[in-house]
Amino acid sequence: MPERAFPWAADFPARLGGALRGARRVFVLGIGMDWKSDDRLGNVLTRALGRQLPAASRARVRVVAGGEAPENFTGAARAFAPSHVLLLDAVDHGLAPGSAFLAAEEEIAAGDMTSHHLPLKLLMRFLAGSLPCRVVLVGVQPGTLRPGARLSAPVRRTVAPLAKLLAQAIRDALSEMNQAQ
Repeated sequence: MPERAFPWAADFPARLGGALRGARRVFVLGIGMDWKSDDRLGNVLTRALGRQLPAASRARVRVVAGGEAPENFTGAARAFAPSHVLLLDAVDHGLAPGSAFLAAEEEIAAGDMTSHHLPLKLLMRFLAGSLPCRVVLVGVQPGTLRPGARLSAPVRRTVAPLAKLLAQAIRDALSEMNQAQ
């Protein structure tokens, strides 16, 4: 078990590996408003994740910062034809700020709040219905959603280690699929 560099649900690494099992192509979509403190997390995390992935993986992994209108990137996702879509977003899930969690569409409660044009549950349902893929949300509990140009300290501390963990999980899943073929 990796050392905890940030708070996460106890089963987070195992669930992440399970969520990516069988991955052939992974489309990662960061979601967030850059002018709204911790809400920018999805965009910041996609940039950090992109730096963690080797150039050789680009044919099988696409990492996109979708901003506050991630629905505008569903065409790019369809064109890429992923087996898995990971959504990265700051979501109020009632945890300690900076805590990471994983959720499938059916696990997102009505009370899990996001501030984007299209609710996460609807975006996840649309992607899963229009692509033959598995859609998973990697959420991080925000500390604040007030206007501002910086992430809060707990969320900022989560970015680099979470990007590293996500990159390793993606590499492992793609490697596992290569070995199975």
